[in-house]
Amino acid sequence: MKNSLGNHFENFTQDTKEAINHSLDYYKLDLLKKTALSLITGGQFIIKIGILVLVLLFLSIGLSFLIGNQLGSVSYGFFIVGGVYIIILILVNLLGKKLLEKPVLKFLNKILNSGDKLDEELRQDLTKSSDL
Repeated sequence: MKNSLGNHFENFTQDTKEAINHSLDYYKLDLLKKTALSLITGGQFIIKIGILVLVLLFLSIGLSFLIGNQLGSVSYGFFIVGGVYIIILILVNLLGKKLLEKPVLKFLNKILNSGDKLDEELRQDLTKSSDL
């Protein structure tokens, strides 16, 4: 009787260890998936911001020359465009947290809770690649 009870207890502890290890593996994969998704999304965001900055730079230079030519001195155009950017900077500094906090939190929540959709996309990609 003692021997069979000892075997049951040993099997129980072994099964518990395996269950814990499987749970850890699951959470590691889940973390890896969410980290990869975050890096991809962040990379796309950085590329989009870089392109936007270049577009804004060229538009600002063009607008500065246009305003400067109308006023008779190119430097006036650059001062006016620079002043507009200073006003925008002050407004963003005063109102930026209120305007950005909610969209950023929604975006991060979407990334972190996209597990089911991402799992389905990965399954579809795997089935497509195995068919080829």
